[in-house]
Parts: sequence; structure tokens; C-alpha cells
Amino acid sequence: MSTAPRFGPFTVPWLRTVNPAERVRIVTQTARAVLRDELEPSVGAQVLGLQRQQIGDLLRSDRNDVTRSEAETVALTLRRLGEQISDAGRGTDGTHYQDMAAHLGALAQMLR
Repeated sequence: MSTAPRFGPFTVPWLRTVNPAERVRIVTQTARAVLRDELEPSVGAQVLGLQRQQIGDLLRSDRNDVTRSEAETVALTLRRLGEQISDAGRGTDGTHYQDMAAHLGALAQMLR
């Protein structure tokens, strides 16, 4: 039996409770792509903003289904990526880097 919520005749598997590390995988991949210069910072900021909107509430519920240690590990990863992004933006306009760091920090805070 699926643990995913049902909406009418449809099951929405991505809404089911998952490990927070899995939930934020696309977020961390986006941030790392910016750090590797594979993605423009302006695009990265937009994408992280959308991802934050899409998974924020789900992440809050996910934290209840894992140990505090597991949630803290994911939050620490997000905070460290935020610091790396912020550092990468030094010496430039930095607006997009700061936006990305803020999104990563907000997602990390949702796990607390």
C-alpha cells in the first residue's frame, strides 16, 4: 500500500514523507552546479527560490519522521553550502549569491 497522498484517482508519490536528504538533493545539486560554474548565479537563485517554495512545507513534515541527528546533518549540509555560495559571491555584485545563501539557510532552518 502506498504512503503517498491520494487526490481523486491519482496518487502523488513525491508528496509522501521521505528522508530530508532525499528531499533536498535537487537543492544541493543546484547549489553545487553554481559553485562549479555550470549554472549562472542568477538562474541558480531563481531555481533555489522555486525549490524552496515547492519543498519547504514538505521538508517540515519530513523532519518529524527522522531522528534529530539526521535532520541536523541535512541542515548542516545546507548551511555549509550557503556559506560556500556566500563566499563565492565575494568580489562580485553578489546579489544572486546572497539570495541563494538565504534560500539555503531558510531550508536548513525548516529542519530545526
